[in-house]
Order: sequence, then C-alpha cells, then structure tokens
Amino acid sequence: MDWMEWCKYAWAHLVMNGWVEFMFYVLAGCIITSVIGRVFTGLESNQKLPKQVLTLLSRAIRSIIWVLVLVQGLRAVGVDVISILGAAGVLGVAIGFASQTSLSNLISGVFLVSERSFKLGDYISVAGEEGSVESINLLSVYLRRPDNSLVRIPCETLIKSPVTNITGSPRRRIDMDLGVDYSSDLTKVKDVILDVIKQEPELLDTPAPTVMFSGFGDSSLNLHIGAWCKTEVYHGLRYRLATAILERFNKEGINIPFPVRTIVKQGNS
Repeated sequence: MDWMEWCKYAWAHLVMNGWVEFMFYVLAGCIITSVIGRVFTGLESNQKLPKQVLTLLSRAIRSIIWVLVLVQGLRAVGVDVISILGAAGVLGVAIGFASQTSLSNLISGVFLVSERSFKLGDYISVAGEEGSVESINLLSVYLRRPDNSLVRIPCETLIKSPVTNITGSPRRRIDMDLGVDYSSDLTKVKDVILDVIKQEPELLDTPAPTVMFSGFGDSSLNLHIGAWCKTEVYHGLRYRLATAILERFNKEGINIPFPVRTIVKQGNS
C-alpha cells in the first residue's frame, strides 16, 4: 500500500468514525470563543459596564460553548454522552456534599459582581489583607499586595467581612494628628498649618481643609489636620505635607514636644 492509498484509508477511517466531525466542532468552538473574546474586549471601553462583569460574562459564555462543542463532538465519535452525564450526576451529588464551601463562595461571587462594591485596580482592605484588585472570579478575588505578592481571598470572606475600598473615590482625605507645646498660640499654629496647605498646589480647596483641636495630651495640645487631594497622589503628597509642616514649625518656633515624664524619688520609710 503506497502512501496515497494509506492517506485515503486513514481519511475514510476518520470520516467513518466521526473524528472529522469532532475536529470540525473543535475548530468551530475555537473560532466562536475567539470572536466572543474580541467582542467583550471591545466592550470594555463602555463605561456603563464594569470590566469585571464583562470578564465573568465572557468566561461564562465561552465555557457554555465549549460544553456544547464537547457534547456534540463526543456524540459524533460514538460516545454515549447520556450515560456519562448520568454517571456524572451521581458523582456530582457526592461531590456536592463535600463542596459546600465552594458553593457558598460561588453564590457570594455572584453577589459581589452584582453589588459592584469594588472593581479591578481598586485598592481594598479586607480581613487583615490589603492590596490592588488583580482579578475577580466567581469563587475568589486576587489581591496584589504592596510587596507584589498575590493573595487569594474567598468570595465568602468578602461577603461576611467589612471591605474598605480605599481608592473607590476620586478624592481622598489626608488625616494627620500632631501635638504642639502647651505654651503655643493655637490660633497662630492653625494659621501656619492652613498656610502650608494653601501653598501645596495638589491639595484641593473643596472640600475645605480643616485644623481641629482634638484634646489635651500628657505633654502636648493635640490637633487633627484634614486636607483633601486626588486619590492617585495621596501617598507622595502626604509625605510632602508632613515635611512642609515640620519645616514651617521650625521656622516659626513652634515646638512639637517629646513626652515628659516626672520621676519622684521617695525616701526610705
């Protein structure tokens, strides 16, 4: 048998046993899922639809298509799909009892997506962990920590625990607490701080910055400073503001005192 006859025989065998039809279904699945992926990528520019919702929808639709493709492909090659599904159903019941946590995470993931409390790229804090949202899945959310490590948070934890979306708003307030010497003129101190804030162009005028008296400390008059800025410049601006206040205090002779302790030596009785 020469190679031409062998190729004809192999092709006839593949056609007769349904493998050509199987490969056709697989090829069609690849093309359709690729087109769907590109369509959803184009929709990401639509501000009305959050990126995480589009990502989950894209994954769900492509998964359904692949299930249909495999079912049709297996039927084409003569596999009894009904029997397999029946066995899978019995196995699924057994697995279901052992996967209640996964089911809880799945339901929690659906609530998270519909609630839209945070989105990809937001910096959040939950259950003692914080980081930028790397991905949102139906079972878990991945956070990129500041040290670039990746942590997986189950969706159930996100539903049950308080979640702080630190960068969820375009504006963020810089809060600082400091103390000045008891001999200080609080009016002058307030004016100096507000002037420093006014000199920083990246600090916002609205909402207005505040300097409030917060209490009498053991060795200082305690003040609280609140100044607003754009979220993306928060960390660098906070450092610059602290440095500017310290330099101005030194220039104006305003003292930030160290804690004072009085030690009383008692005589022997």
